Amino acid sequence: MNRRAARRRRFQPSLRRRLAGVISATVAAVILLVAGATYLVVLDQLESNQDVSLLREATRIQRLVHAQANYVASGSDSCSFAAEPACSRTITAAEPVENSGDVLRLTPAANDVAAGRSGTVYYTATGAAGSVRVVVVPAEAGRAIIVGVPTLLTDRAIARVKTAILATGGAGILLAGIVGFLTATVGLRPVRSLAAVIERVARTRDPDERVDVDRDDELGRLATSFSAMLHELSLARAAQQQLVADASHELRTPLTTLRTNFALLKRESGIAPERRRELASAIDRELVEMQGLVTDLVDLARGEEPIDVAESIDVVPVFREALAAAARHWPAAAFTLTSPQDAEPRVMAERGRLLRLGSVLLDNAGKYGSTADRPAVEVSIEPHDENVRFVIADRGPGIPGEELERVFDRFYRSPASRGMAGSGLGLAIAHQIVASLGGTIEAQARPGVGTIMVVELPAA
Repeated sequence: MNRRAARRRRFQPSLRRRLAGVISATVAAVILLVAGATYLVVLDQLESNQDVSLLREATRIQRLVHAQANYVASGSDSCSFAAEPACSRTITAAEPVENSGDVLRLTPAANDVAAGRSGTVYYTATGAAGSVRVVVVPAEAGRAIIVGVPTLLTDRAIARVKTAILATGGAGILLAGIVGFLTATVGLRPVRSLAAVIERVARTRDPDERVDVDRDDELGRLATSFSAMLHELSLARAAQQQLVADASHELRTPLTTLRTNFALLKRESGIAPERRRELASAIDRELVEMQGLVTDLVDLARGEEPIDVAESIDVVPVFREALAAAARHWPAAAFTLTSPQDAEPRVMAERGRLLRLGSVLLDNAGKYGSTADRPAVEVSIEPHDENVRFVIADRGPGIPGEELERVFDRFYRSPASRGMAGSGLGLAIAHQIVASLGGTIEAQARPGVGTIMVVELPAA
């Protein structure tokens, strides 16, 4: 099966050839239809002109017969002349039908015209001189006139038209093939550029490549979208590298401290029991800090994954659960939650992520935003337009205005908080969760009063 598929791919023509074939076939079909229609129109026009000329000659003779009762039409019975004078013959209804003879013989159709049983009749006869166009017109007193003109000149004109149309059509089909190939070549140039960039990216694994296509059509938009995708991949790779570098830097300090403390504990003498207990406590704290850092890194990496199952969630119970956990962790902070009594704010989210968002924001407020004299942390949830708004207001020292834009960066910690435990990843995790849910998060400073975190998520 795989061999058959590979063989088909090997003998399958390229996209350029297929596109050129489709364009050429379409143009050639149009040329053939136009050529055929032109031939039919010219043929009909030449034959109509011949019949008009023939009828004009018959009308002239008919007038002579009306003017002279004993007039007898004359001319070559064999119609051997290629042009006028036309051959003609006067017949009566009493004459017998001639089953054989030359082109102007008395046929049953001519007899019907002479007898008044039918009007003017056209037909084509073949004689010794070739094909002849014949018309039979009625005259007076049971008589009729047969007039014939050879079709040689008309046949030659039709042959010349046919030759010209065939030559023009053949040249048009050849030109259609050239135009189709050139159109496919020029039209697929952005595709070839895109394919070249994809091959280079696959070969070098460098997403900094770009597709240079300056056109405003489907292929141009495809190239622009691919360049945008490469740009996002480049940013993601840079963010990944930065995350690894930052994580390595942050882990280096606790690991160094642990190594030093373990080295001191390995000494069998020279360390007092009290000092040994202090070292053990320091090791325990460093291990807890490392565990928290690793957990935050895992959450940060998990937050970049798409949401598997989103459901409509009542946010108040979820935040009450997060608030209870934060209150146990920070017993000195007085957490309060205000929510609407007559409404049930709901968002489309994954419950685990929503709970993690609440835990991060409330843990951050409890850690940095409550002091002994002002321990309050106020949480409010309310509908706002087509969103659900969460407001977490603390009474801590606040964030300086110049640092507001950086508080959501990974591992960023303000100078005032660097002496406290933490990884600097909490608000980065919150920002990532909010972005994955299609919402916004904003830090607002209240100098000397505290900080407000405002989150808005689309309502379900």
